[in-house]
Amino acid sequence: MERCGTLLVAEPGSELSVCLHSWVEENGHQLIKVDSFKDVLMTLQGEKINVLVMDARLPEAMGYEAISIIKGLHRKLPIIITADENNPEQESRIRHQGIFYYHVKSFGMEELMLAISNAMMRSSQ
Repeated sequence: MERCGTLLVAEPGSELSVCLHSWVEENGHQLIKVDSFKDVLMTLQGEKINVLVMDARLPEAMGYEAISIIKGLHRKLPIIITADENNPEQESRIRHQGIFYYHVKSFGMEELMLAISNAMMRSSQ
């Protein structure tokens, strides 16, 4: 049985966090939603976060630039990047940053929820 954890969702809107809200609660996790890279950093400093799901197009920073900053602060934090479209060049740059998973939103929520579950288990070890 996986332990309860905190999921930080960083996205410019609230579409993803709304979709994940029920699933997160059903699995005993907590969801924190932010909409800027600055808020990601502030939340990581003040909260115990188990998994970060971050949109590749946060307003202040492209995902691949932000990842190295986050990894510098929390080296073992599982990071899942979501993208609106399948862009192999962007995906390659982001994967080279050592993320846990790259998710194209059109692939569906089931795949993302499985990745979050796996990341939660990894972060609780």
